[in-house]
Amino acid sequence: MSKNDNQSLGDLFQNAGIRREAIAQATGEARPDPNAQPAMPWWRKKLMGLEQQTARLPWRQMSQTCILLVALAVGYWGWQNRAWLNDRLTTAIAEATGATVQKIEVTGLVNTPQPDLLQALQLKRGSSLVGFDASAARARLEALPWVRLASVERQLPATVKVQVYEHVPLARMISGTTGASEVWVLNAQGTGIIADSANTFVGLPLLQGAGAPAQAAALFNVLQPHGNLLNQLREAEWVGNRRWDLRFVSGVTVLMPEGRAAEAMALLQRLEEARHVLTLNDGTVDLRLADRIVLRLPATVPVTPVTTRDTSPSEAQ
Repeated sequence: MSKNDNQSLGDLFQNAGIRREAIAQATGEARPDPNAQPAMPWWRKKLMGLEQQTARLPWRQMSQTCILLVALAVGYWGWQNRAWLNDRLTTAIAEATGATVQKIEVTGLVNTPQPDLLQALQLKRGSSLVGFDASAARARLEALPWVRLASVERQLPATVKVQVYEHVPLARMISGTTGASEVWVLNAQGTGIIADSANTFVGLPLLQGAGAPAQAAALFNVLQPHGNLLNQLREAEWVGNRRWDLRFVSGVTVLMPEGRAAEAMALLQRLEEARHVLTLNDGTVDLRLADRIVLRLPATVPVTPVTTRDTSPSEAQ
């Protein structure tokens, strides 16, 4: 196409534009803006409005609030399940480090049942030693009836040593009212250890009388040097809150004086060695008087080393 043809075509388009503009002005129509953007669909306008509203929201404060709520929820769940979490954590640490119980050594155990001790210790083979509190375990052991003192020691890598010092049972005592009485085993201080419902300690002397337990320690301190007398003692009655009446296996009753128990016990020891006074069935040895010994013998007593008379009197001096 020649240069003249191009110029003619341009003039044609220019004249057409002038005519369209003149027609638009004559009819009152607005001339379209060649730079104007096409009309936006309604849904896009709606979407843009939502985007602008969303952008204006306080996202930072909302995120901080959400984080706080999540942290509170997790913390509450952890508190509610803290025992389970602690067990899982200690088990995991114990398995990772090898800190588990492989051996429990117990010494001094006499009357305490082993299951009771292990339950108080709260350990068994394979238990975790992570976080194990030896002081708390010792306190639980000392709360057992028979245990007077205890020590708990962890010996690396996987051994726990337990030393138990038990109460020594020295006597029994009937406590309670008629119809609901129990026989209790007493220690050297006269304190009850356990109720002997199965008569396991039937061989121990039986204490009777009001106030007897409080006087038991003094009585056994006096008896301790005289083992043969202590072994034959079966009952001891605290009389009038002043003195003891002792009953032995043979049935002999010894009336002890007030305030001179050690002296009277030494005298009884000499009488037993020289005259075998504890062999008198159902006899009575009265040591209450300071200047004499009174023997009350039953009528059925024959000639014995104690008396050389054929006819047994009711009382001999």
